[in-house]
Amino acid sequence: MKPIATPIGRFNVLKGACQKQIAAELRGLDLLIEQVNKSNVWEIRTDAHTPFLVSTDGAPGILVNIFESMKSRILGGNPHLSIMMAQKEVCVLRSKSDVMTPSTDSMVSLVLLGDMGWPLAHTPSTLSSKAFSGLENSEQWLERDMQINDLDHREIEFAVDCYQAGQHMNAIAIIAEIGRRWYVCRNWELEHIHPILGELLVQFEPAHIERYLEAPQCSEDDLFIVL
Repeated sequence: MKPIATPIGRFNVLKGACQKQIAAELRGLDLLIEQVNKSNVWEIRTDAHTPFLVSTDGAPGILVNIFESMKSRILGGNPHLSIMMAQKEVCVLRSKSDVMTPSTDSMVSLVLLGDMGWPLAHTPSTLSSKAFSGLENSEQWLERDMQINDLDHREIEFAVDCYQAGQHMNAIAIIAEIGRRWYVCRNWELEHIHPILGELLVQFEPAHIERYLEAPQCSEDDLFIVL
């Protein structure tokens, strides 16, 4: 098939590719370019003759091969988004209803997440290091020289997965357990724990938090889960 001229370079696809899927990807590409041009934390780099969607909001950096992602979706309908973060490939699985969504539409969603500051409740857990980075650089953490470790990362990722899967009470219970461990095992003061957990809980619906506090997993959880 003859290469297709786009604003970010010539796009080559194999002969026999579905024309409707190609057209959908190209429409999404126009929207992606428009959204990136409005963004302060994304750019499209074409200096290596291969266009990449690149985050510019600090480490860990995200890199998406735009044309390869488009080809993968057109030719195979791959339900995963393959993304490089901190020079390692991470995989984002979309919901079944979104399997045939153009890859460029998925990239637009990624750009919007970055523009919103990577809210934990909506960021895929495989990309949650971006959200953690924002938390660790927040005023509450820096002023008190407090750091989360690998166990904290894993448990927060699990809590986010649970919340996104609709297991709201379980997610909040995990957050409470994290706070309890900080208080008991690390001797962190409640006045320091509350603002940090608040950075996580602000991503959750207040109604879910209220419901949890009516019947907490542990009676002391209301010490750590504060609306």
